[in-house]
Amino acid sequence: MSMLEALPPKGIYTLVISLADPTRIKISDRGRFSLKRGYYAYTGSAMGNGAVGLRQRVARHLRKRKTRHWHIDYLLASREARITAVIACSASASEECQISRNIQSISGASIPIDGFGASDCRQGCGSHLVYCGQDSALGKIVAVHRHVAKKANVVHVTLESKER
Repeated sequence: MSMLEALPPKGIYTLVISLADPTRIKISDRGRFSLKRGYYAYTGSAMGNGAVGLRQRVARHLRKRKTRHWHIDYLLASREARITAVIACSASASEECQISRNIQSISGASIPIDGFGASDCRQGCGSHLVYCGQDSALGKIVAVHRHVAKKANVVHVTLESKER
């Protein structure tokens, strides 16, 4: 079974992203942003079937070469960015914001870019990207998924090559 097949077909996911060095990203017309070295958690949802399902969304995030549509595409296009883990669970779309806000409440976590990935958010998250510091906070993020959705499927992704 591949890593993607282990994910639920639809639900909420959090990407744990490592930045090896500080980096600056430009997000279309929003401007340039500086990001610190360390770990970030990005929470999103994919509630469709087939081509718009969670597995396909994560597969898209894992590719470096793609058309940039979403805020996360600009961060993941950075040479410094590496997805180190994916946490996913079968949950309703409304739980995406609850998971994101709970990750924001992890000790030492902060919002690096206001509104990142939350342009359609109606629950006041402020951002769906969270800076976790030098620690990936993986165990804490898994605990958040389990607390909110009562189940989680954790997949670790190691990407060695430059081409993804």
